[in-house]
Amino acid sequence: MAALRFLAGLFALIAIIALVADATPWLNGSGPFAGTSFETQWERISPNSLAAARERVSAGVSPAVWSAIEAVVIGFPTWAVFGALALITGTLGRRRRRVNIFVN
Repeated sequence: MAALRFLAGLFALIAIIALVADATPWLNGSGPFAGTSFETQWERISPNSLAAARERVSAGVSPAVWSAIEAVVIGFPTWAVFGALALITGTLGRRRRRVNIFVN
């Protein structure tokens, strides 16, 4: 559970950094707010791994599956993808309330 909470914090940090990077031109007044898609960020950071992921998914299942993944997940802004991952891992890693049951 602690590992999931750590991942939630890490994903939240990445989401906040991506949101600030996207909002900086808008806050400076030098441009509109435009969320950078996860695919664009991935292409900038590591184009070889993006190409390898495309090939593996297309070869393993179907090229249509990669198109669906692109449309659903990879097309969203980076801050939204990592924010959703933070919420999911945070929810899965939360501490459970201990329930005491007393039988009389």
